[in-house]
Amino acid sequence: MGAAALHAVTELGSGSTTIVLGHGLGGDQTQWAPVAAALAEHARVITFDIAASGRCAPQVFSPERHSSVLGFADDIAAVCRDLGVRRATFVGHSVSGLAGALASVADPGLFSRLVMLGSSARYADDPSTAYVGGFSAEAIDGMLDTVRADYERWSAGFAPLVMGNPSRPEYSEEFARSLRRYSPEVAYTVFKAAFRCDFRAYMHRVSVPTLVLQASEDPAVPLAAAQWLADEIPGARLQELRAHGHFPQVVAPAEVIGALGRFGVPG
Repeated sequence: MGAAALHAVTELGSGSTTIVLGHGLGGDQTQWAPVAAALAEHARVITFDIAASGRCAPQVFSPERHSSVLGFADDIAAVCRDLGVRRATFVGHSVSGLAGALASVADPGLFSRLVMLGSSARYADDPSTAYVGGFSAEAIDGMLDTVRADYERWSAGFAPLVMGNPSRPEYSEEFARSLRRYSPEVAYTVFKAAFRCDFRAYMHRVSVPTLVLQASEDPAVPLAAAQWLADEIPGARLQELRAHGHFPQVVAPAEVIGALGRFGVPG
């Protein structure tokens, strides 16, 4: 079975432009549904489920390989290779944005453009460099301890925190259900990979036009971390969205579609 089948790839639309959409931890490819449908009117659009998520085959997840974001980057490259995709536009949310950037560094011809939505190169603050990641090392350690000790309670609180938009509780309820598809050990592995990562040293090697999209009042990624990415990646630019929370593609898909269009992504 090829990587595309293992990752439950869905293809929509057609055209000379190929757009690959990657979702973040705890979600699945359906979070892109409104955006994918709009983009598919003018382009070939590919969505997939990352390791341990959605309909991705269980054997894809490796406790060793996915203890680093590099494992998710390798998966993106494998899906593209299996589909014969080169020079695509990659739009990655959260950890998939970082994984897409790392895949681009490893293979500069893989993508022609990169969009990092709510992504971070490092979540922990680094006082030695004045870097603001949004979390102290102690807070991350405490969070991971709770993930391992009482994952159901943690996921019930994490979902509404990061989704925001309390007037639409169905969004956080669906994300909480999605989060609970992880076992506690899988959740600990993948969230540790994300929240303890530090890939700042790689970001200056991204060589394709890059848009950093950042929602306002994102509890997972502060504006300072998004601005750092835009400053570090050569030629990148930051666009702040009006949407609140960590999932603008879910709560405000039209705004995301508009931002992609201004970046030259057909839709």
